[in-house]
Amino acid sequence: MITSAERSDDGILIRCMLDATPDSVSDCLRKIRAEIEQQAPGVDQGLPWELVVAEVLNNIVEHACRDRPSGRIIVCLAFRATGLFADFTDDGCAMPGQCPPEGRAVAVDRAPETLPEGGFGWFLIRSLTTDLRYRRADGANHLSLTVPRSLDG
Repeated sequence: MITSAERSDDGILIRCMLDATPDSVSDCLRKIRAEIEQQAPGVDQGLPWELVVAEVLNNIVEHACRDRPSGRIIVCLAFRATGLFADFTDDGCAMPGQCPPEGRAVAVDRAPETLPEGGFGWFLIRSLTTDLRYRRADGANHLSLTVPRSLDG
């Protein structure tokens, strides 16, 4: 699961490798939280990192690795004073159109049972991140993003 965690002067670098399953995602998030608390308490304060990382990992599991029960995900998280820098690599299917979905806002001013299934994750990811980049190389997906301390400029 967590392959390494290194403390530095300005934060912590955590690397993980996990199976592309919902249980592995939950376990990984729990272990990342524990590692932060042990090595660098407070380094994640004010960052919606867990929401973003969970959305990305769940999208990988549900979409890229849907037909690959043995899929693998590699996550590299660098928590710094300015925010979180994250890289995700998986061996699943490429994103449609070779780019992440736009993540348009969905009107939620209606009855819950009439809301569409899905479509909220990429809106959240795009709303909470900057420098979102995707590429497909050597049979793998590579997604990187930044969760800044502030989106105010």
